[in-house]
Amino acid sequence: MSLELLQQAVEARATDIHLEPTQDSLRIRLRVDGSLLFLKVLPDPGGKQLCSRIKVQAGMDIAQRMLPQDGSMRLTCREQSWDIRVASQPTILGEKLVLRLLPVQPLEQDLTSLGMEEETREAFARLFYKGQGLVLVTGPTGSGKTTTLYAALNLLDRQRLNIMTMEDPVEYRMKDIIQTQVNYRGGLDFAAALRGALRQDPDVMLVGEIRDAETAAISLRAALTGHLVLATMHTQDSRSAVARLLDMECAPYQVAAALNGVLAQRLVRIPCSCQGGCARCLDSGYYGRTGVFELLVVNGAVKDAILNSSPLPPPGVTILDDCRAKLRAGLTDDAQFRQLSLSLEEGQ
Repeated sequence: MSLELLQQAVEARATDIHLEPTQDSLRIRLRVDGSLLFLKVLPDPGGKQLCSRIKVQAGMDIAQRMLPQDGSMRLTCREQSWDIRVASQPTILGEKLVLRLLPVQPLEQDLTSLGMEEETREAFARLFYKGQGLVLVTGPTGSGKTTTLYAALNLLDRQRLNIMTMEDPVEYRMKDIIQTQVNYRGGLDFAAALRGALRQDPDVMLVGEIRDAETAAISLRAALTGHLVLATMHTQDSRSAVARLLDMECAPYQVAAALNGVLAQRLVRIPCSCQGGCARCLDSGYYGRTGVFELLVVNGAVKDAILNSSPLPPPGVTILDDCRAKLRAGLTDDAQFRQLSLSLEEGQ
C-alpha cells in the first residue's frame, strides 16, 4: 500500500479508503465522518498496480479477481501503527477494494467525549455499577455502538475484574481485558464464544452483537446468574430492543429480570468552523461527529410493561430530543436534524 495514500487518509481522519475501478482509472474516496469524500483519480496502469500491491501486502491471492476476498496488514504512519483490513469485490470494470483503518493503540475515550449529556451519562453509568444484568447499546451499523461500550468499560476496575469480549472483528485493543474474535468459518460464532467465556470465571462479558435467539438466551442466562453482560443490537430505538428480545423467544420474565437498560444512539455531523467549506473539512462543511442518545432504564414501570405485554413507557429524553439540544448548542445543523428525523420515521 502507498504510504502516501495512508498518510492522506490519516490526515483526513478517514475510517475507510475506497478504491473503485472505472473504465481506464481508479477512483479513490475516503469515508470521513460517515460520508464518502472524493480524494483523487489514479490513471491506469498505476491504479491496477496499486490494487495488486495492496492485495500482496494483505496476503490475498493476486491471481483471483472473480471472487470476493479478505485480507489484512499492519502499517506504521507518523509513529502510529494501523491494522488495515482489506476486502475485495469483483465488478464489471475490475476489482473494488475497501480498506478499513483501525488504530492499534488502546481506546481510552470516556462517555463525555462521545457527546453524552451529564444526566444520561450518570444514569448509564449506574447500570454498570450494579455488577450484574444485561446492558444493551442499539443503533444501525456505524452509529458508534462499540465505541460507547468500550468507553463504558473504562468505568470498571479492570485490575480487579475478569473482563472478556467476543467481537466480530476486534476493532479496538484494550489493556487488561481478554478479547476474542469470532470465527464463523472455524465454527466460533457469538453463542459458542459466549459459552466458552462462561467457563473462564468472568465478571463482565461484552458481546459484539446479539443477532440470534441462541446468543440472546445465553446472554440473559449469564446476566441472571451474577454476570454483567454488555451487548449491541441493531434496532431503531431503545424500546425496539426489548421487542426484539421478545421476538427472539426470550421469556418476558427473564427479560424483565435481567435487563438493566438500553441505550440507543446515532451519530450526527458537527458543522466546521469555516461555515462553508475549507481544506480542513475537505470542503464538506463538517468536521467531526457527536453522538445523540436516548436511555431507557428498566425500572418498575418498564418491568411491569414487559411482563404484561403492555406498551413500554418512553425514555425521558429521546434521540430527537438530544439532537434538538445539540442543534441549539451549535453542535449540529438543521440538515443533520432533518436527516435523523427522516431515518427514525422510516425505521432505519
